[in-house]
Amino acid sequence: MNQLARRIWLAAFLMSCGLISTAWIRSGYTFEVQPLKQGLESLPMELVGYTGTDQPVDPDVSAVLNADTTVNRVYIRPDGTMILLHASGWVRPENVADVAPHNPKVCYVNSGWKILEERNLELTSSIGKLPMCVLLLERDTERCVIGFWYQMGQTMFTTTKEARQLHRQLWGNKKWPATMKFLFQTPAQAAQGIDSVLPRIEEFALIVHQWSLEL
Repeated sequence: MNQLARRIWLAAFLMSCGLISTAWIRSGYTFEVQPLKQGLESLPMELVGYTGTDQPVDPDVSAVLNADTTVNRVYIRPDGTMILLHASGWVRPENVADVAPHNPKVCYVNSGWKILEERNLELTSSIGKLPMCVLLLERDTERCVIGFWYQMGQTMFTTTKEARQLHRQLWGNKKWPATMKFLFQTPAQAAQGIDSVLPRIEEFALIVHQWSLEL
């Protein structure tokens, strides 16, 4: 066998190995998604003194989210304190395979907001630590603080790196939990920072998280 023929056979062998490896890896990501027991819209309208009102989701935003269940709701207390809750759930395998879909840090910046401060917190929940990413944002003369996390089953995370780690742990499982995202937004006055509104977000987030464990 001459040198050219050897090279051809070697290239063919390597390509075959690559195709087999790719097929094997993909087979580990062939799964069904466990459906949610109820839609996110079933979240109670009355929470810790807040009363909720559903808000329509912009059709363009809905198309980008491509979520299977979404709630977009403003909660207000009698004293005027307001928290916007936006939550989405993905149950189709092709969407669940996407790590941390529609990261708020990207979406808000693309909408003209500037991140002034970022914190990564761990709240104490009924099942352990609840990670939450908190951002102080500004656009023109408007400021707000948001807090968010992603959730698959009883595992919570805030970054794509953590999502990839979780996906690797789930590799080979025939059933995966749905992916959910919970986001809370509340106004902040000019010159105010995260600490000025953080307690209200933490209180609200823990209540919603407890409820989410039943989904």
